[in-house]
Amino acid sequence: MLKKRWLVSLFLLWILAVGQLAQGHEQEEEKVAGVFARIGEQEQTGAVEYYGVYKKEFLESEDQEKFLRHIAEGLGITENIEVTRRYDENREETRLTKEGSNAKSVLRFITADVEGEISQYVIINITMEGDMVDAYAYREKLESLMEPYGENSKSSANIIGSYQGKLSLEERNAVADDFLESMNARVVSENREMQLYTIYGYTPWIFDYEMHEGEPFNVNIAMHYSVNDDKTYVYVAVPAVGLDSVTVKP
Repeated sequence: MLKKRWLVSLFLLWILAVGQLAQGHEQEEEKVAGVFARIGEQEQTGAVEYYGVYKKEFLESEDQEKFLRHIAEGLGITENIEVTRRYDENREETRLTKEGSNAKSVLRFITADVEGEISQYVIINITMEGDMVDAYAYREKLESLMEPYGENSKSSANIIGSYQGKLSLEERNAVADDFLESMNARVVSENREMQLYTIYGYTPWIFDYEMHEGEPFNVNIAMHYSVNDDKTYVYVAVPAVGLDSVTVKP
């Protein structure tokens, strides 16, 4: 009887601990969303990026489209999809694009021959009107859909905000420092120059992370000025901005 009571007590303590962890995780997610919501002066754009090596058997062109349509359906994308194919000397790409009034989704299946070794990749980009909660939810959904098919994968949830005019270096630093302080984040690496402004940081509020020169990071802030519309764009991401730009070029 004593052993049974001990087991029941242990089980109740475990349930309580799990509940406290879940509650703490939800509170941290709310804090993260609140900080990201302050980026920029105008309506924000959410963006989700995924990159992964396709690990199943080799897919021909028709099967590539079927596979992308399967992933698109899992994301709720079923109608008005444009399919394009591009062939280069050492590269083939099948692309599905769905563009609406509030969102744009691009799913790409790439076959590349690099020095005689053929590999296949999946790159997915989704942009939408919304906040970090929406972007993070899409990221988790996308990771779940791709888990059986991808390896060496990376994904990110991004918020893009903007400020009117060209922010000076001091103004950029003020935005970045406020973001990092509000996220309880320490700087892992940084390049604070007008031509290349990017900072990698680590916050205990976010559980997942990537590695940079032996150190973990899970938040990234980058800025650039667009002369076309006279705005300074601020990109904040978990864990990093622009994953596919350092892997397979478009």
